[in-house]
Amino acid sequence: MRHIYKIISSLIFWGHILLAQPASFSFQVNGTVPAGFTTALNIAGQKWSDYLQITVPIKVNVFTVNSGLLPFSAITISNGDKDFLNAPVSNTLYPSALANQLAGIETNSGEYDMDIYFNLASGYYYGTGKPSISEKDFISTAMHEIGHGLGFYSDGYVTNGGLGSFGNVPQSVIFPLTPSFPWKGQEGVPTIFDKYIIKQSGSSLVGIAAQNSQALGDSIKNNAHYFNGPLFANASHSNTPIRLSGGAGTYTMGVDLLHIHDSYANTIMSYYWGNGDTVRIPGPWELGLLKEIGWNLKPIGLAEKEISELNYFYPNPASEQINFAGKGAEQFSIYNMKGELVLNENMILESAKVDVSTFPKGMYFVRVNFKNGNSIQRKVLIQ
Repeated sequence: MRHIYKIISSLIFWGHILLAQPASFSFQVNGTVPAGFTTALNIAGQKWSDYLQITVPIKVNVFTVNSGLLPFSAITISNGDKDFLNAPVSNTLYPSALANQLAGIETNSGEYDMDIYFNLASGYYYGTGKPSISEKDFISTAMHEIGHGLGFYSDGYVTNGGLGSFGNVPQSVIFPLTPSFPWKGQEGVPTIFDKYIIKQSGSSLVGIAAQNSQALGDSIKNNAHYFNGPLFANASHSNTPIRLSGGAGTYTMGVDLLHIHDSYANTIMSYYWGNGDTVRIPGPWELGLLKEIGWNLKPIGLAEKEISELNYFYPNPASEQINFAGKGAEQFSIYNMKGELVLNENMILESAKVDVSTFPKGMYFVRVNFKNGNSIQRKVLIQ
């Protein structure tokens, strides 16, 4: 969910319905949409399907608006359920997309799992290649918004008066939007995502202070937040918690808590990436986080996913230099296990020789971007 505050224009929708092709996702698209919109939406759903085991189809209700006056490019409102059949943690709100997988049945019959609003004034690129510097990649944006409905979702909230709570979000904060399902923001319990949020001290954010208190509001607003997943999330992140957005002294609804921190470059669930960027592959820490809250991953979800081809990539492990090349390769980025960008350079003649002799020892991720908009990610051990 992005920038859902201060929305002041009325929204007008039409009733035309389009259904997605991927069996794992069912998209209902309301209104007249640009050419390529539905195809790109299907691709976004399929990309998540490549990583997640989905046995109960995920139902997504999609709306479009077109106004440069609205302060958002896209917004997700997630449905949810608690204490359902086979719920791993009681008195906790799960996104219904996940609750259905855990229950093995549809727990929210007749309801969508998420409502997504896309603002067509954002200048979207609907293709599968690389958008221009003036365009926002729609596939990346759709994957981001779907990711919120999969579980990157918090019901932590701070009132204008500074009172903090979990599960006490008034529906008025999303006005004039109205969810197509009963509002789940005031269930009085945290989400499963919230249960894993800690402060730098290691204290659980959910239990650090009383509900609807100034102390909890201050804790939500101030100092860094982390997702601490001891089984899978931390293991995917060099055995350390994952930094989340927020904690800068203020609270922004729809931004804080439910995004990966901006310091993690080229991450689908970070709050912002610029025009011209494509972020279509979940980072290992994002998949580890989803597994932590209950999702089962396909084997490819823990390995590299081939989209284009590299002619060579060696040596691995490496200590002095790594060499790689691929037809159409034009740019590469290297990230450490914390998701921090270490190096970002263009490739010369579709190849690269990278001096890694000064890199601290450890595991790194090399992402190679191709002219057709595809990318490949490789893990390399520097020792």
